[in-house]
Amino acid sequence: MTWALVLELIGLAPMLALVAIILWKKRQLDSNDRRDPILTELRVLPAHSLRERLEKINETRMDKLVYVIIAGLLTALFISSRRIDMSTHAWDWLDSFFVLVAMAIAVYFGRQITREMPLQRKCRQGVRAEQAVAQELAASLAGDNRIIHDIQCGDFNIDHVVVTPAGVFAVETKSRLKPPAGNGAPKVKYDGKTLDFGAWKESKPIEQAERQARWLANYLRKETGEPLAVTAILALPGWWIDRTARITPTMVQVINPKNSRWLLLPEKKAPVLDSPAIQRAANSVEKLAQAKSAG
Repeated sequence: MTWALVLELIGLAPMLALVAIILWKKRQLDSNDRRDPILTELRVLPAHSLRERLEKINETRMDKLVYVIIAGLLTALFISSRRIDMSTHAWDWLDSFFVLVAMAIAVYFGRQITREMPLQRKCRQGVRAEQAVAQELAASLAGDNRIIHDIQCGDFNIDHVVVTPAGVFAVETKSRLKPPAGNGAPKVKYDGKTLDFGAWKESKPIEQAERQARWLANYLRKETGEPLAVTAILALPGWWIDRTARITPTMVQVINPKNSRWLLLPEKKAPVLDSPAIQRAANSVEKLAQAKSAG
């Protein structure tokens, strides 16, 4: 085996290690037999925050790949430069040290990339979920109603804000994979505080939706001078909601977005908001969306 071939193999080693790590993680994720709950045919709808997050992950991943390639090339160049005038120079500890450094760099960035892969998959799920919720809500709304998507509120965002004669609704979307095939329809039990998916329980999405609705109510009060109540909504596309306790109007409402017509004002019920109030609330919320676009 010639020195040239040895050096080529050394230069490729970090890249091969990185590819092996990424392929291993991808295979691990693909082996998860939980299913996408969203069956709605999706159109292109807003989900800018998650898309921007995905773009950032992809950009940083490219940077890391470049760093690994550079590490491999520099290692090969260093080892080669030591043998320009010493073609028979034996392999020594310094050569091994630089190879180990290059491999350590490859493993370090490989671990970072694999840690980002579940987040990337979750963001993609989130984009689909936001699209599904927006699409189902839009199909339910008509006339004197407003829906604004992806509202930026400082260091967080509200996925959708709906304003109708029935009131103001802050909608948070969550995507959760369905159980493997053969385990029945995807059903979540909700007792007003906790979501029970069967295999696990969650309460943080409920707390998040409640927190965001409270923030929006305070914002609208400052902007309009009116004490506009905001109902917190948690949307779970593709899931059947089994309410195991009496849910009051002040609690977070958990819904499948296909069943969202109750956001409209029922017949023979007095409106909570008249047309001017709807317009004022919608204009205030749209300011946040316009501020994002201008940025």
